[in-house]
Amino acid sequence: MEETKILIVDDERALVELLTDIFATKFKVFVSFDGDTALKILREENIGLIISDVLMPGIDGLELCAMIKTTVELSHIPVVLLTAKSDLEDKIAGLQNGADVYIEKPFSPAYLEAQVLSLLQNRFRLREHFARQPFVGITSLAFTKTDERFLTALQELIEEHIADPFLDIEYLAARLHMSRTTLYRKINELSDLTPAEIIDLARLNKAAALIREGQYQMSEIAMMTGYSSPSQFSKNFKRRFGKTPLAYSRGY
Repeated sequence: MEETKILIVDDERALVELLTDIFATKFKVFVSFDGDTALKILREENIGLIISDVLMPGIDGLELCAMIKTTVELSHIPVVLLTAKSDLEDKIAGLQNGADVYIEKPFSPAYLEAQVLSLLQNRFRLREHFARQPFVGITSLAFTKTDERFLTALQELIEEHIADPFLDIEYLAARLHMSRTTLYRKINELSDLTPAEIIDLARLNKAAALIREGQYQMSEIAMMTGYSSPSQFSKNFKRRFGKTPLAYSRGY
């Protein structure tokens, strides 16, 4: 977690300095004094969490949060909103715009730090759960509706071409209308895996499902899931499920 980059967005320099002091020992901190600059930083840096004031000139915190949560390249990033407003309607507005946490000023630095660590740890635990559970779909990694739509499209695209041994990130990026770099970063941020690993995971889960059906030879299943080499199929399968395809089939 020490490598995580966080972005602090606030037009009050004194508060930016305070927040930087709180988090600089644990994270790499980027700062912005307005929403426009924040968006520029988000496009250039792999930001792991955002702390933003609500009341700012130009793009305010609510608008910034809404833009982040509806932009596929950014929608997975947790957002903490800080505000002097204490009205219930303002809190509801913050949550409706996708804020993960809404904290009133004045705030306890210890409480804010605990909330930030909790958000990051929850995401880490979700990725760990996904990695440990063989048949959990990639849509389980979605944090927002935008994430869910992206992951559903990705999953359907991989499943459609699961038998193609040449399926790769270039093809996926072109079909999803994203750059190779953007797609790689999005998948990695959500799953802690590379696109190639996500593709292989889908192949292996499909192979396991076909084995459980009991209708195909192992060589057929290897070809049906995009493996041109049966030995590579067996090796990858054992690494994922802890046993060879043949040993796995004996349980069904």
